[in-house]
Amino acid sequence: MNLSNEELQRVLANSDCLISSQEIEFTYNRLAEQLNLHYAGLNPLILVVLNGGLIPAGQLLTRLNFFHRVGYLHATRYRNNSGGGLEWRAPPSVPVRDEHVLLIDDIFDEGITIRAVAQELEKQHPASLKTAVLLNKLHDRKVRDFCPDFIGREVVDRYIYGCGMDYHGYLRHLPGIYALKQS
Repeated sequence: MNLSNEELQRVLANSDCLISSQEIEFTYNRLAEQLNLHYAGLNPLILVVLNGGLIPAGQLLTRLNFFHRVGYLHATRYRNNSGGGLEWRAPPSVPVRDEHVLLIDDIFDEGITIRAVAQELEKQHPASLKTAVLLNKLHDRKVRDFCPDFIGREVVDRYIYGCGMDYHGYLRHLPGIYALKQS
């Protein structure tokens, strides 16, 4: 869906900033501290889940003080902003066997996608596999048998965008977290 600049300006004007860019910076710093403690000396492989994990990973990578390599994968279950079965658009760009793998994504919403990705990676026999997300959405529709290992912060259950999450393919680049105003 292509939206005009005017339409996107209206979206922003009719949105609430739920988490400011300053709060997000603090969240990135705190999450990086946890990762720095856990991965000290492990030389992990960091896999970024595209597209949503791109911005959180980029922000986190500049804060990490341990040696690491970076790869990516692209798996989604969202097509035209609705859920569906898992679709692999690009498998992991680097083999994970015997690697300490850190999977970075934007949000733990229902957890179906990140759980499926983690299960597929486990089949490839990494030395260890951990997951990190910037946000955990607060609701009770989550998968029951999976939880990310590292969570930046919690967010209310609304359709949110910014920091990697999109509004119809746009607005991922925003440095804070936004949601349309509730009527």
